[in-house]
Amino acid sequence: ADLIGCKVFLEDGSAFGELVQVMETGANDVYVIETTEGKEVLVPAIKDCILDVDIENEKIIIHLLDGLL
Repeated sequence: ADLIGCKVFLEDGSAFGELVQVMETGANDVYVIETTEGKEVLVPAIKDCILDVDIENEKIIIHLLDGLL
């Protein structure tokens, strides 16, 4: 719940969107991110995708794996 509303950035520093929901699944959580274009993207909360979470500054840095868009 602390992550909802965090701004999401790609690893190159460009703005990607905002975290709007965290879905709990069997294997791992899935982050629902609303992009700056208004689309929803589902990103698995795994170390290959989620590079850094800074709750204090409400910032998440992600790496988009091929096929996620």
